[in-house]
Formats: sequence, C-alpha cells, structure tokens
Amino acid sequence: MHVIWRRPDGFHDADPSDFVVVNLGKHSKLWLHKKYDTHFPFRIAGGWQETEATARLNRLVNLLRQEDPAWVDALLRIFNDSMGDDAGRFLDDISRWVTDLRHHLKGDTWELEIMSQALSEVGDRLTAARAAFVEAAASPG
Repeated sequence: MHVIWRRPDGFHDADPSDFVVVNLGKHSKLWLHKKYDTHFPFRIAGGWQETEATARLNRLVNLLRQEDPAWVDALLRIFNDSMGDDAGRFLDDISRWVTDLRHHLKGDTWELEIMSQALSEVGDRLTAARAAFVEAAASPG
C-alpha cells in the first residue's frame, strides 16, 4: 500500500479556479479541489480497500480548509456511518491510521514533504477535535 499525491495539473481537466489553496506549515501549499473531495488530492494504491481508504483520507485532508466545528460534524457523520459504538476508540483508530499512512508515502522529495505535512496537520486537527467530537457523539440526537 502506498499514498500517492495526485498533481492538480490535468486532474479531470480542472482549471485553477476549481481549487482552493491551503497553507501547510511555513513553506508548503496544498491544492484542494472544491468539488472532488473524495478523489483528490491523494490516492491510496494497493490493497483491496484502496477506493474506500482513498475517499476516507481525502475527506479528512479536505477538512484542512475548515474550522474545528466542521471537523466535529464530519467526524460525527463518518462515525455514524461506521459500525463503531465507542467514539473515543473510533477516533483513536483513525488517528493511528493517519499516522501509519505517513510511513507509506511514495513520490518525489517535495511531494513526500507536502503529503507528510498534510497528514501531520490532519492528525493535529483530529487531536484538537477529540473532546468536542466525543462529547457530541455521546449526546442524544
């Protein structure tokens, strides 16, 4: 299994106006497609669940352009669609998965840096949203 960065040039004949740019760290930028949030910017190649894993990863990466409440809402939707019943364990599993993906990056040096920074920021945002997510998942309705 490898995580591959999909370059924005030529993606579905997209124009620059189809993207929003997110700053990663102090010197990197990541282009996120405004419409294809499950198919872009990364692809997980290899393994029998690559399509599902790619969509899950890209949903999380595309949340980087959102504020904390959007993270909680998105995590609640993902959690409610899962078979999980423990919100804390669910979020821990996602966090471990994102951390593990950093060991499976494939690309040029600058692509690896951008992907690693994106996954690191996703991990940080998951940690920041943890308390609010667990509380929201525990509250009825």
